[in-house]
Amino acid sequence: MKNYFFKFLLFSSFVSISQVNYNSPWLKNYKIKDGEKLNYNEIVSEGEKYWENRDKNLKGSGYKPFKRWQTYWHNYVDEQGFLPTSNELFEVWSEKVTQNRLSNQYSTDQSDWISLGPTDFLNRPTSYLNLGRINCITPHPNNSNIVFAGAPAGGIWKSTDGGLTYIPLSDELPQIGVSSIAIDYNDPSIMYIATGDDDAGDSYSVGIWKSLDGGDSWNPTGLNPSNSPSSIYEIEMHSVNPEIMWAATNGGLYKTVDGGQNWNQTQNGAFQGVKQKPNNSNIVYAITASEFYKSTNGGDSFSLSGTGLYSESARLVLDVTPANENLVYVVASTSNYSFEGVYRSSDSGNNFIKMANTVNIYQSSQAWFDLALAVSDTNENELYVGVLNIWKSSDGGDSFTQLNNWGVRDEAYTHADIHFLKFYNNELYVGSDGGFFKSNDQGSTFNDFTGNMAIGQFYRVSVSKQTSNKVAGGTQDNGGFALFNNWNNYHGGDGMESVIDPNNDNLLYGFMQSGQTLFVSNTSGMSGTQGYSGPENGNWITPLSINSVSEVFAGYSSLYQFENGEFSEISTNLFGGNIDVLELDPANSDVIYVAINASLRKSVDHGVTFTNMGNFPNNITSIEVNNNDNNIIYVTTRGTSGGVYKSIDQGSSFVEITGTLPSVVKNIVKHQADTPDNVLYLGTSLGVYRYDESLNSWRAYNNGLPNVSITDLSINLPDNKIIASTYGRGVWQSEMTVSALASDDIKIVEIINPTSNKINCGLVDAQIAVKNNGQNTINEILITYSISDNSPFGNQNFELIWNGELTSLDTQVIDLETLDLDQGSRLMEVLVSIDNDAFESNNFKSVIFQVNDTRETQSTMTFETSSDRLLEVAEYGSKNWEFGIPNGENLNTTSSGTKVYGTNLEGNYFDNSKTYLYTPCFDLTTVSDPILKFDMAFDIEFDWDLLYMEYSLDQGNNWTILGSSDDPNWYNSSRIAGDGVNNNCYNCVGSQWTGSEIEMQEYSYNLSSFSNSDNIIFRYVFHTDEYVNEEGVIIDDLVIEGTTLSTNEYELDRISIYPNPSNDIFNINLNNITDYSVNLYDVTGKILYTDNNTDGITNYILNLNKFVNGIYILKIVTKNKLFTKKLILNK
Repeated sequence: MKNYFFKFLLFSSFVSISQVNYNSPWLKNYKIKDGEKLNYNEIVSEGEKYWENRDKNLKGSGYKPFKRWQTYWHNYVDEQGFLPTSNELFEVWSEKVTQNRLSNQYSTDQSDWISLGPTDFLNRPTSYLNLGRINCITPHPNNSNIVFAGAPAGGIWKSTDGGLTYIPLSDELPQIGVSSIAIDYNDPSIMYIATGDDDAGDSYSVGIWKSLDGGDSWNPTGLNPSNSPSSIYEIEMHSVNPEIMWAATNGGLYKTVDGGQNWNQTQNGAFQGVKQKPNNSNIVYAITASEFYKSTNGGDSFSLSGTGLYSESARLVLDVTPANENLVYVVASTSNYSFEGVYRSSDSGNNFIKMANTVNIYQSSQAWFDLALAVSDTNENELYVGVLNIWKSSDGGDSFTQLNNWGVRDEAYTHADIHFLKFYNNELYVGSDGGFFKSNDQGSTFNDFTGNMAIGQFYRVSVSKQTSNKVAGGTQDNGGFALFNNWNNYHGGDGMESVIDPNNDNLLYGFMQSGQTLFVSNTSGMSGTQGYSGPENGNWITPLSINSVSEVFAGYSSLYQFENGEFSEISTNLFGGNIDVLELDPANSDVIYVAINASLRKSVDHGVTFTNMGNFPNNITSIEVNNNDNNIIYVTTRGTSGGVYKSIDQGSSFVEITGTLPSVVKNIVKHQADTPDNVLYLGTSLGVYRYDESLNSWRAYNNGLPNVSITDLSINLPDNKIIASTYGRGVWQSEMTVSALASDDIKIVEIINPTSNKINCGLVDAQIAVKNNGQNTINEILITYSISDNSPFGNQNFELIWNGELTSLDTQVIDLETLDLDQGSRLMEVLVSIDNDAFESNNFKSVIFQVNDTRETQSTMTFETSSDRLLEVAEYGSKNWEFGIPNGENLNTTSSGTKVYGTNLEGNYFDNSKTYLYTPCFDLTTVSDPILKFDMAFDIEFDWDLLYMEYSLDQGNNWTILGSSDDPNWYNSSRIAGDGVNNNCYNCVGSQWTGSEIEMQEYSYNLSSFSNSDNIIFRYVFHTDEYVNEEGVIIDDLVIEGTTLSTNEYELDRISIYPNPSNDIFNINLNNITDYSVNLYDVTGKILYTDNNTDGITNYILNLNKFVNGIYILKIVTKNKLFTKKLILNK
């Protein structure tokens, strides 16, 4: 860590109140007295009253910034309801630094945090979402490739390639929010930053800091944590003397004449902007929310000016232009933060006239949160205003044209909510809630220069139990993100809690704000997300959790369970407000804990009834059940004096284990399973701490981690990783310190086969992986497992004793029974044990898997007998598919016999479902020119519900849509979700059947491109929305036709060659053909090589290392049959 100067700690005491936007409309009538701490509860109450009769959900209403502020500062509130001052928060940082230094924690810290981003995401080119908020941007005065950008909670970033890539410069400052940047134009290695978030209060200010080495290190100026106002909006550097600067703050206008060593207040008031007159730095303009000030003596004193300006404005912004040094533009807001007018002064701010425009260029009433103005530096009549979108005037403000739409990613996209607009060298720079954008063509197009800045403000994060490569989390204003090799944005709004199914990490769930919508993805967030309306509005971060048996719960004013696409209210006696924290016992699914304010409550009946276990001194911020002993639970409470508590009797009593922790805010505690010393990790307002019972103390765990608030932690044991979400610097990952091992401990790592996403064709080769998680070598493992279903046969139980030598920390793959199972869904449960096993909690795994039939091609399934039954699976909702006689009003015919497969044979299908009907597994190598055929009639709600087919070549691990609407005799719709054609088709995938065709007719698809597939499965996907239903679909006479190959033709068809191309060796797999000859030709037909004595070798090696690069023709002759293949030699 860098050694920052601490001399300012000796300055006289100055109370700087916590970060809050004084222009917030709900604070108009709330009197904040100088020197008094903020009462959080009173501010929130004012906000709730303000929104009682207003539309909270209107885009640009300002409600979302209010809820974000409320949520961010909630955990900082002390027991009396007050927020800490900025100086108090800085003292916490100083306490942390001092404690780490004195206890030598820097040398003992074994963490190795690395950023996971997101710095980009797969669907970024088409998404209306982006990476995170940018408050200010400043290019290098002499080098156009260098640019600096400031994020409200993510620090200052530097790019040396014009905004393509960045490095962070302020990760080790006391707090890393940046609201303004100034660079010395004579010596660009000298820089200044105004800290904190001037718009939303996402971070507090610790003054203005200075760098002498281009941002590599920073030191405080005379405006520092001991005397700084809580918000600094803008730094303006004198155009001739860079030692002179002005700062607009909510505590007045400040001026320095010595490069920031000393700052003097030259005008009191809450100022939000300051500009100097071009070519005359004696004239300085400054604005408050409603007043315009002017100085004629270089900012030593100011007086009110601006005759003609709107006097009741709730917020003003100003700008000037070197194109006409006498011009001043001001945009004014109404008392309700809507657009009031554009004003122009031609006499250096003495008098203003209102321009003619009356179009609402704000498109919102949240100008208190974001409002920006920029005037072209080459054209005095060209100006830009941004609130929700960016608007342009070419006539000095008399009329405006909208340049972009926040919800459309096109050439003019800049994301919603504009915080910064400024011209540099005739280029327009934009800072928005999505990042940094720039236009060099007067606003016709904007390019995204957010680059690789990891500035996501994450609320929560979750990591897969199987692999640390799968992560999901929710961000402020940029939706839900999922990581699976690459990041992808899988839902919009403000992303909140995200949880990953512990038994199927392809399945993840994510809330948007207030639990309004739950988004579900079965592709690890990579595609195909389905949204479900929440049952009510919960907290801004509505708790969401999933237990060890994949049951999903959510906390609103009651506890709800989400199942089959619907929320069901579970609890009967939860009172006192919304649930703040939800914790599910990992060992006993009947035990559930919730927190409402300071009250801890416990259920032992699966959430039906709760018992109040008692109240803590302050509100509860997290609950954690010990993963190895569910009698032990941990609780953290809010405020800088909040604590960490431990119970060994399931919450009946607690002892405090806060110990010597500095006065950091305790946000989240997590227990690392399978550790004898019960290792805990604590996410705080200033990083992560680690605790184990052998040391009985907390130690910093922060190597590489920025000084930023940790909002959530999640642990992946197989990879020994801990994941942290931050509010401003994205997601981070570290190795967990290897702790003491138990003497004897066996752990089941995974059920390798079967898996939940695989469709097993025929026999199932069961296989598990176990790990010696103890110190002693294991020589014997008892494995008991069962297979259950809904059949009359009930459970099948098995027992196996493994013998061998499994040394400490090694993993062993163990083959179980080869299972011969009938078609259908099955539950497999596996339990492993050894003598003197330390942790029984890691001995069990289960999986629900599917078993499918295999079938010969050219055999028609008429669905008349049970032998033609297909595999039916519901991803969510009612299963829909039925086998039997069709009795619908419109769908009541068959192609043969009396039975069909249908979605509901007696009436309409079910709403809110996604269900699959699987064909058997087919081997297409036995026929030539295969064609899939079936007869079908359908009656589906047009463009809302749909049917399509998918295929899999890897037993269901991956699925691809079969065909398109361009194929003959196939789909009737090519609509895709979000195509803008109509406000519907939300489930559309680009190729589907929808609408009505009630006459039974044949559909066919040519499968020639799959002729080499020896194990292919097809499935019908029936997807319905939440409302309106029709009769559905009926299907009959399903078959794959083709010409059956003779035995010899079949064998030839299965010959394979690899690699091809090759640099020398070609491996020829003859598939058990033993009587053959090999001939090699060049492209002219000249024979180059012949082998008639192959001696029955079925894996023939052809070595072409002596041949030159090129294309060769291989011919294999067997029993008068010829196989021809092109070979490419590329050394």
